[in-house]
Amino acid sequence: MLVVGENISVVSKVVGDAVKDRNAEPIIKMAKEQKNAGADYIDVNIGPATKKGEELMQWIVKSIQAEVNAPLALDTKNISAIEAGLEVHKGTAMINSVTGDKDKLDILMPLAKKYNSKIVGIALTEKGVPPDVDSRIEIIMNIVNSALEYGLPMENLYLDPVVLPVAVLQEQVFNCIKALKIFKELKELMSLPDDPRTIVGLSNVSQSSPPGLKSLLNRTYLLILLSNGLDSAIIDPLDKELMNAIKTYDILTNKILYAHSYLEK
Repeated sequence: MLVVGENISVVSKVVGDAVKDRNAEPIIKMAKEQKNAGADYIDVNIGPATKKGEELMQWIVKSIQAEVNAPLALDTKNISAIEAGLEVHKGTAMINSVTGDKDKLDILMPLAKKYNSKIVGIALTEKGVPPDVDSRIEIIMNIVNSALEYGLPMENLYLDPVVLPVAVLQEQVFNCIKALKIFKELKELMSLPDDPRTIVGLSNVSQSSPPGLKSLLNRTYLLILLSNGLDSAIIDPLDKELMNAIKTYDILTNKILYAHSYLEK
């Protein structure tokens, strides 16, 4: 499973202060910790970044990649900041994310193609998260068709069915599982040249739940999603129990070779 580390976000006081002061040290430390814990990508969420977003994104991308050998997921609603980050990024970046709104697709899909980036297509529009599975599928099919229109390889497209908090919208948590199953059938349903990948923002499921339940909810839900075809997740790689669950799943599904010391690797 592709692991995207979620911890670098301006919502965090540590990151927010570091960004404000242009002090890269705490951000680099967080990136190193996530990489060492097993993250394949590091998500970099700079928020709306309405002021000097281009400069900020380039600063944070260059600062991290100067010290950490890892690709980044560029996370902001500021599209010009996304492109600025892509311009200086080393390796294959990920754009997190694009909704099913045509105006967004017509800008971000060409950027993903131009820079050979991965891109997350999320099953929502400006109207919000759809209330039923069929509506999610319709949005995702529009995203897939846009990727085809702009010549984006299907292996660079990651489809997100949208995880919602079980404490608030329990039925929607189950709908996410149902939608994911159908996403894994899109190659056949749409006669696609290859399978799109799938991804979720996992920690959404435990929002509004007590702290003592969060890790349990996250790792249990992740195992359910993995068993239904999930390819990637945006998670906290510093949650050791969560990462151990992923390794154990890979052992039990014959994806990696068993050894008594597999949790130590």
